[in-house]
Amino acid sequence: MPYPAPDGTQLIEHLGAGATFDVALVRLGGSPPFATLVCKRLVPRVLHEHAGRAAIVREARALSLARHPALPALARVGADRHGPFLLESRREGTSLRDVLDGWRGRGRPPPASLVVHVARTAIETLAELQELEDAGGPIRFVHGDLGPDHVLLGPLGDIGLVDLGAARFRGMDPDLETADRGTVPFVAPEIARGESPPTPRGDVYAMAATLVAFATGAPLTRAREQAAALIEISESGVCLDALSAADALSPGQRRALARALDRDPERRAGSARALLDAFDAAAPRG
Repeated sequence: MPYPAPDGTQLIEHLGAGATFDVALVRLGGSPPFATLVCKRLVPRVLHEHAGRAAIVREARALSLARHPALPALARVGADRHGPFLLESRREGTSLRDVLDGWRGRGRPPPASLVVHVARTAIETLAELQELEDAGGPIRFVHGDLGPDHVLLGPLGDIGLVDLGAARFRGMDPDLETADRGTVPFVAPEIARGESPPTPRGDVYAMAATLVAFATGAPLTRAREQAAALIEISESGVCLDALSAADALSPGQRRALARALDRDPERRAGSARALLDAFDAAAPRG
C-alpha cells in the first residue's frame, strides 16, 4: 500500500521505515508557496503497542517544548484511520554517518578542520539544548538516542538533531516512560544495562561516542553482532584504542572525549557545557 499521506497533504517521497517510525516527505496543500514537511507514522509492529504510542507523543511534546534551530519544528499532530502521525519541518543536512562514508569513498578520512568543527559545534549544540528554558523554567531536554544517523551536518556547517522518539523533558507524564536504550554502540553503559532511563549524562556519552566514531572511522566495539556489542557496552563501554591516533584532535581534546566516555556516569562531564569547556580549553593555541 502506498504511504498514507494525511488529509491536506500530498506524498512526495517515502523515505523508509525504522524500528518505530515510517517516514515520508509530504507537500502541504493550500495556497503557494507549498511547504515540504516530514510525516512520521508508527510502523505496524508498534502501532498498537504502548512503547510506540509513547514514542510519538514524546517526540511531539519534546518538539513543542524545545524550540531551537537544531531541531525540526512541529507543524501538526493528528490521527486518522491509519493511526497517529506527526508533521514537522525537514531539518536540512547530511548524517555524520553519510559524511564519513562520503570521505571513505574518496579513500581518505575527513579533513582535520572538519573533524574539529563538527565536534565542537555538535557539543555546543547539545549544550544549548540542555540549557533551554521557557516561562515554566528549564526544559531539561534529553534526546535519548544520539548517534551518527541522528546528528546532521547542515549546509552552513550547523548541526541538527533528529528522531526524538526517545526524548525526555520537564513534566513528562510517567506513563510515557518506556525502556528506551538508544542505539548500540553509542548508548551509555548504565542505560544499556537498563539501570537508568535516558539522561543528560547519557546524551553527553552518546555524543562523545558519536564524535569519536566520526574522528577515527573505527568500530567502537570489538564485537560485531548486535547482541554481543550490547553486552560489551554494558560491561566495558566503548573501545577507545583508535582515539589515541585521531590526529585531527589535540591530545587534550581526545582526553576530554575519553573522560566523557567513562563507564561511571559520576566521573563523566555532568553536562555538554562542561564537555565543551574542557574541549575548548584543550584547543591548540596560535
